[in-house]
Amino acid sequence: MLDFLKRNKKNESTKKIEGPLVSIVIPLYNHEKFIGQAIEGILNQTYQTWELIIIDDGSKDNSVKVAKKYKDARITLIEQENAGAHNAINRGLKMAKGEYLAILNSDDVYEKNRFEIMIAEMEKNPEIGFMCSYITVINDEGKKLGVKEGWKNMESWQVPHPELSFKQSNDFKKNLLMTNFTSTTSNFLIRRSLYEKIGGMRNLRFAHDWDFALRAAEVTECKMIEKPLMQYRVHNSNTISSNRKWMLFEIAWMWATNIKRFYGTLLFVGKGSQEDIISLVESINLQGNDKIFWIILMFIEAQEKIGVTNPEEILLDNDELRNRLLEYVVE
Repeated sequence: MLDFLKRNKKNESTKKIEGPLVSIVIPLYNHEKFIGQAIEGILNQTYQTWELIIIDDGSKDNSVKVAKKYKDARITLIEQENAGAHNAINRGLKMAKGEYLAILNSDDVYEKNRFEIMIAEMEKNPEIGFMCSYITVINDEGKKLGVKEGWKNMESWQVPHPELSFKQSNDFKKNLLMTNFTSTTSNFLIRRSLYEKIGGMRNLRFAHDWDFALRAAEVTECKMIEKPLMQYRVHNSNTISSNRKWMLFEIAWMWATNIKRFYGTLLFVGKGSQEDIISLVESINLQGNDKIFWIILMFIEAQEKIGVTNPEEILLDNDELRNRLLEYVVE
């Protein structure tokens, strides 16, 4: 293990490891049933140099009451009116002091050795700014449903010919462009320097994690640890199951906004090839919303041509314009 890891020799079975500070942000909303498990997963980490910032986003249940039961000087709890998960995450990230930053949704749980393994790996590889891991998928009651091994299994959606798609490349960034195999912001560990370079979460209801990961992939090296180091909970109240039409709009928005980031690096390198074109075609699944993709892409390019900065965000912040597009989304 690296020199910076200082083991407590008094009890090797309950080893405690120290190193650079990792700041963990929990955006909390109406998860009184799960928030205790989330906090305990942090308290039980073998890696002990952490701070926990909990931003309660206007919970209407007993979430705050449960969170307040945990007395530790490293825990900060902030209450605010409901402003959305991306807002709560960004507020927490702005408060964070750590060299490393992590986000934990209030219904997910870290495995106890998550930070021990991941921070050691990042300390050995300073070129890596973004890291995730395999995840254990659990249900409401904590029952194991399976292990998601990145892009290798349990895909969010299928493509007709995966053997011709980016999936066959085993390339982190190409597979990330194809689908959000990281699954959740809970699966992110990033360097502060990356956050300072690309900023926080954007105003997306379902895909702020995927958007952030793609922005990260444009500017830093990324790695997936091939061990399940967190538990990702799926249940009926998951945000992603509540409004499919909006989710499909955000998928089209994601492709239209982020595909150009990889021109000349992952896509259309040099003169390109027949194989490059085939793999790109076979990797795109807009689930019947190709027209929405093209409208968004043309809108972005037209606005950029007249000097508008980040015009894609207009479609996130302008309710009237976005809702008009939503009328044409095919479910």
